[in-house]
Parts: sequence; structure tokens; C-alpha cells
Amino acid sequence: MNRKLDWPALLLFTALLFGAIVRFWPAFTNGFPLNDGGMFYSMILDLKENDYQLPEFAEYNSVDIPFAYPPLGFYVAAFLSDASTTLSAGLLPVSVLQILLWLPALVNTLSIFFFYKLAEQVLNSRLSASLAVMIYALSSRAFLWQVMGGGITRAFGMLFLILMLWQTVQLFKSEGYPKHLALTILFGAGAILSHPQTALHAVLGGAVLFGFYGRNKRGVLSAVAVGFGVVFLTAPWWGNVLLRHGLEPLLSAGQTSQRTLESYLSILDFSGLDDYVFLPASLLAIAGAVMVFKQRDYFLLAWPMLALLIDPRGGESIALLPLSMLAGIGLEKASIWLNRSKEGMNGEAFSNRKVQVLLFALFLYLVLGAMIFDFQLVNTSLKPADLEMIQWVKENINERKTFLLSTGREFSMSDPMQEWFPALTNQYSVTTLQGLEWTLNELFFPWHAELVAFQHCADVNCVTGWSGKNKINYDYLLVTIPTRDDESDLADSLRSLAISAKASPSYTVVYESENVLIFEFRR
Repeated sequence: MNRKLDWPALLLFTALLFGAIVRFWPAFTNGFPLNDGGMFYSMILDLKENDYQLPEFAEYNSVDIPFAYPPLGFYVAAFLSDASTTLSAGLLPVSVLQILLWLPALVNTLSIFFFYKLAEQVLNSRLSASLAVMIYALSSRAFLWQVMGGGITRAFGMLFLILMLWQTVQLFKSEGYPKHLALTILFGAGAILSHPQTALHAVLGGAVLFGFYGRNKRGVLSAVAVGFGVVFLTAPWWGNVLLRHGLEPLLSAGQTSQRTLESYLSILDFSGLDDYVFLPASLLAIAGAVMVFKQRDYFLLAWPMLALLIDPRGGESIALLPLSMLAGIGLEKASIWLNRSKEGMNGEAFSNRKVQVLLFALFLYLVLGAMIFDFQLVNTSLKPADLEMIQWVKENINERKTFLLSTGREFSMSDPMQEWFPALTNQYSVTTLQGLEWTLNELFFPWHAELVAFQHCADVNCVTGWSGKNKINYDYLLVTIPTRDDESDLADSLRSLAISAKASPSYTVVYESENVLIFEFRR
């Protein structure tokens, strides 16, 4: 007797396999935490040095940054580092840097499987869920920011958010009340203790699920119980923050997501590489949206719109969850149409050669798209030459000196040199923006604009004018040298600034390599 191929299981396995490959490949290739994570690295060390008690301030970049960040990922990284040393008797210690390199990719890979479980509950179909997870696993917005060094918080946040939503659906829709209630509380607390963004979307996602599936007596009681339970489990963190710093750091961090007409219109601006790569999935999602609209099932339509409305800066990665489910619905309907089969014939459409060609072509396209972003990620991370320069600074320049870093990147928050330099050298970088979202309040974006202006300085007169305007006394100027094939305006500014500083009697070269110059400034 011939057994039919279990297409949902095959698609899930494929999504997990290739999803893991695109998540681990950049870490394997680069060998150092990807892109960001320098501030979190410093905070993990602070936590270890403070015997796992939350410090009042983070010792990062010589700035008094309130230690108000959700700390779950820091605790996990610190514990794993210490546990590896203890269990191996000091023979095979795992450094915090190694944990920041590998753990985010592992946690993000786990999210693929639990997204499938969430989609299965929402869509009531293994086949639709397996198609959705194939799209989700290979979408750059599902892994790009989560496998970076900073993914030590973001990856945990997304994992716990997905787990919480998976349990919340079951809490409102099925039996097993005590188990689902307890797990919803546990995973909700994990989402809040991992990352500010997933804390916000845990509340939003739970509220949307309640609005569609929990409007009954048991649903109300469940929602109240979840609220009290999550507040209770997270109280040691937020209570500590409120007692030490009040609401100001949390309110300041919340202002980094601009809610202006321009920010909302930018969501509709179809111009980024990820927009083009995701285009086939977007078309399938539109088809899926039409299907659920006809069925008057509006949950998957309301959720992404509300996520983007409340959080235009980071809502895209959250909106990807329902959009992938809609794309799964659209792909299943397209397969049924190609096979000219009736709805409800679970998986039979995939025995059709046309459907198999469609499925393979989409899968290959998604894999190639994911690889593009893997290369991009590796190219925006520190390299051995950068680490060699950082080690030289650490060994040859006294700590707590003031640096200006001219790197040619306008957005400091995604500039690995800006973030990692102060963490690894114990120097003060004026041009590093990380951490200031917790202190600057409404001055965050004006200061960001000043940092962008500095990156365009093409001579020392511009640097002098900029530092005078902002009342900054600095000791060293670091200028990265772009590659010869980089013909951008910012690259030209870097080359010009290097020539200008070399010619100025106020600047002395103290370190020079093919890709960076460090000048000591003599007033």
C-alpha cells in the first residue's frame, strides 16, 4: 500500500533546514558577532561583575545609561558563559562574544517551528501553516535583525512573543484552560522581559486576539488573569527600574519610534531591497487577504495594520507574522487553482507538476533572496583588521579618551564600528548613538541629525566647526578608509577628511592601516 507524501511535514522540515542555514551561515562566515551588540556585550559584563544583580547604570561608553533594558537575554548569556567555565573546569570556556555570535541564530531558528504551531492554530490547516512557515523562514525581516549580536534580546523577544500568541489562541478557542493560561502568562512575561518592542506587541497581539476570540465570560476572566500574572512575574524588573529611575528612561526609549505622517507614508514606500525580494510573497498575501475578507474573518487583516499603526519603526517584523499566514493561504489557493481541484483536498494539489514547479520556483527565489541579505549582513560586521585596530587602541591609548569616529555611515545605530568601539576599548565615542535613546528624550532625533552631519565632514575645518557648535572637546579622530570601488559621496568625504587631517599641524597620525587612520588632536 502506497503512503501519500505528507506535504505539510516536508514543507516544515524544508523551512527549518534552510531557515537554519540562512541564520547560521553569517555567524559561521564572520566569526564575530554580527553588526550590533556592543552595548549589550558591555551590559552582560556589568551584570556578571555585579553578581547577577541589576546594576543601576550601564558602564557603556562613559555615559550614565540607566540599566532599564529588559534583561532576560543578558541573564541567559551571562549564565551560559559562567556555566561553560564551571562545567568544563575552565578548560572550554565559552566567551560572551561567542554566545552573542551563535545564540541569536539558534533562538531565531526555534522561532520558525513555533511560528508554524501558531499558524496551525490560527489557520486551522497544517497545509496552509506549512506554506506560511516556508515564506516566513526565508523572509529577511524574520531573521536579519534577530541573528545580529543585538539579537540576544530581539531573538528571545520574538520567540516568546510567538509562543505567547500560540498559547493565547488556544486559551481563547479551546479547552485545556489551566495549562494554556499558565503558559500564556509565562511566555508573555518572557516577551516583556526580553525586548521593549515585543513587550509592546505582546500587549497589542493579546488585545487583538481577545477582541476576535475572547469576548465571552471565560475570555474576560482569562485576559484579566493573564494581565495580573504577567505583571506579577515581571515586577522584579520594572519595579526595580521605577524605584531607581522612574518612568523617564522608558518614556525616552519609546520616543525613538516616530509617529508622524512621514513615518507612516514610509511604510508604503516600495523602494527597499527587502520590498522587492518580498514582492512574490506580498502578492500571495494580497490574494490571501481577499480570501479571508470574503469569509469575513478579519483577524489577519486587523493585526498587521494595528502593528504598523502603533509601531511604524519596528512593526514590519511583527506584521510579517500575519502577512506570512495570508501568503500561505494565497499560495494554497493558487495551487488549487493550478490543479483545478476542489478545496479541502489536503495536499493533493501538490502532486500536480505545475504546482510543484510553482512551489520549487518560489522556494528557490526565497532562498536566493535570503542569501543576498546574508552577504549584506556579513559585510556590515567588524572584520579582523577592525579588531586589530581596536586591540591596538586598547593597548596603546589610555582609557576614557574622547574619540570622534568618522565611518561614513549616517545611521549610527546600525554601524558596527560606532557600537563596538567603546565596548571593546573603554574609550568614549561622542559619535556613538547607542544607549542614548534611554536618556535624550525629545533630543534624540536632533542629536541623530547632528551625527549625520558629522559623517559628511570632508575636512578638518568642518570637524572643528561641528565640535565647536556642539561644545565637544575631543582627543582623537578616527577615519575609516573606504574601498576603491566605493564612489559614494560619503566615501569621498572620508578620503578628503583623511587627506585634510594628514595635512593639518593640529593632527598627528598615531595609527595607520589600509582601512583606518587614527589622529591625535593637539589643541
